[in-house]
Amino acid sequence: MVEPRVSDFLALLEVARTNSLNQAAKNLKTSPVALLNRINKLEAYFQTKIFERTNRGVFLTEDGEEIVEIAKAVISLISKPLVRVSPSQGGVIRIGASRIAGEHVMPCLLSNFKRSNPLVEFNLEVLGLLELERRLESGEIDLASYSKPSSCGLREGEIEIAKDRLVVIVPPKHRLAGRRSVSLEWVKRMPFVLYEAGCEVNSLVQEYFKLDDVDSGDLEVKMLMPEPSGVIAAVSEGLGVSLCPEIIAKKAERAGLVGVVYIKDARDEYYSICVRKGGAAQNPPVSSFWEYLVDVSERFKGNLPCILKILYL
Repeated sequence: MVEPRVSDFLALLEVARTNSLNQAAKNLKTSPVALLNRINKLEAYFQTKIFERTNRGVFLTEDGEEIVEIAKAVISLISKPLVRVSPSQGGVIRIGASRIAGEHVMPCLLSNFKRSNPLVEFNLEVLGLLELERRLESGEIDLASYSKPSSCGLREGEIEIAKDRLVVIVPPKHRLAGRRSVSLEWVKRMPFVLYEAGCEVNSLVQEYFKLDDVDSGDLEVKMLMPEPSGVIAAVSEGLGVSLCPEIIAKKAERAGLVGVVYIKDARDEYYSICVRKGGAAQNPPVSSFWEYLVDVSERFKGNLPCILKILYL
């Protein structure tokens, strides 16, 4: 199934505004046929009818009105720049991050901060969760960023800077690859590729299984892999299906390696990307960057624009 892009949402909003395919096409400098193809793609993706076509024009259905609100929210968030940063004096900020946070979330935040603070340098190191905790407590790093299940809540001193969810990944030509969503009960009957103990994603998957009363011992597990890249490779080769963070799965889907399917009856497939500051981290650059992260957390409520761009652009 083809994922919607921002251009598809923009087309939807223009048709909804004008109630006319021809006028909307003219305003967007495209053809009515091309515009209709975008609407058809959105209807296939959401598996519902968005517009009723009449002699007087096109008008939103009840489901279409909800999808328009989704489109407005996505475009609004993606269009927002990350918060402006007050200049800080120079120095080095030492950050330890889990693999998801370090490779997919922190780089855009560091880049945005550094544009206004060119004298600040970052030392970002990807670490295991236990090592992150040890180094933060010992003062070897100033900040730690990591993932945790949303069901666990935030502890004192933590802030949520982004949120993501687990999705099902299947081989690209699998019969499920064209579907929007699938029940967990159906997925449980399929061969699985899972993560080794100690892998960050494994802790997210096991917590999700726990919430949905799934015993991983009852699954037909074909292979255990140490990292998401190995799981994606195994799924791509047809060895089974798996669960994967959406931010990673979407990149693999665009590369043609897997198909992405959502879980329609999940209790809580979401997880948070959090940041915590060490007690000894009091120098001005660290304090300034922490204030920036708090501002990001409060402004975007976990819907970080750089992640939304990966999901929708």
